[in-house]
Amino acid sequence: MNRKNIFKLILDIVMAVLFVTFFDKNFISFKFHILSGLVFGALILMHMFLNKKWIINISKRLFDKSLKTKTRISYILSGALFVVVFSIIISGIFMMKAATYDRVMFWKMLHIGASYLSIALIGVHVGLYWKFVSNMFKKIFEIKNTSRVSVMLARVTVIAVLIFGMYNIHSQNYFAKVSNTLTYAVQHIVPQDLEAPTDGGHYEKESLSFVDLTMLYGSIASVFSIATYYGDVATKKYGKSDKSKMKLAS
Repeated sequence: MNRKNIFKLILDIVMAVLFVTFFDKNFISFKFHILSGLVFGALILMHMFLNKKWIINISKRLFDKSLKTKTRISYILSGALFVVVFSIIISGIFMMKAATYDRVMFWKMLHIGASYLSIALIGVHVGLYWKFVSNMFKKIFEIKNTSRVSVMLARVTVIAVLIFGMYNIHSQNYFAKVSNTLTYAVQHIVPQDLEAPTDGGHYEKESLSFVDLTMLYGSIASVFSIATYYGDVATKKYGKSDKSKMKLAS
């Protein structure tokens, strides 16, 4: 495997580690939360720079009918993920600088909502490129053959992760959090005359370890990755069977 791909993989791992820590602003310290967010933004730009040829080529061919649907979806998804990630960073900056309760809450809800939405987008992104990622790991660890036992273990692991992730989606009210926070942000784009609640309206969130954060939010992202990957596999199989039927008919 060439050095560029190794560097990309390392970059993605660093980004994944940082991303997990963002869901606890006091994981190390609030200062670390802010600085690591800015570093994450810089790493996103570096990631885009390393893939600039792909971005430029697909941008030119986006409306070309010969362009594969999967490639077009991947391009649009990457664009959406870019917008969401930088919405998280920008909203975090403006939230700290906001002078009124209304603006603090607007930027806070956008910050939280975009953060939760990014979990799904990253999950789908990984699912679309899972074959590429798994092939890279096979090359790194020089895995040439897969036995029946390893295949069975992989399937059991996928099922376990899927069940655990779906449980966390339900227990964390994931979809409700995404919907409620972003709906609030949309409804409060225009500044309003709001007063802060007298009781403060805040609660202390339980601090989680890195392992707990990874298991919680990693499993949620994995649900979207697994659904995307197997959805893509099913689509390809359906497309092949459909083409074979057309050949037989002709």
